[in-house]
Amino acid sequence: MSVEKVLNEDWDQIDNKKKRWEDRGFVSCDEPYEMDYLLKVFKKHYPYKTESAIRAAIQSCCGEQRGNKPRAKFVACVHSKL
Repeated sequence: MSVEKVLNEDWDQIDNKKKRWEDRGFVSCDEPYEMDYLLKVFKKHYPYKTESAIRAAIQSCCGEQRGNKPRAKFVACVHSKL
């Protein structure tokens, strides 16, 4: 599985919910809809991983940096933990 495959998913439904244009392309761990979408996307690309393992990887990456995180770096972080 490559990071590019996850990044090539349709992120418009997430980006369109962002209040500010500058926030597009970033991950906010404070937004439940965003965390749900990340879980769905990673489950699609890691079907052999449990939901709890994916959630743990996402939460771990959320804890590594405060504030919004660049999507590409965040996806790479989660990928490295799975």
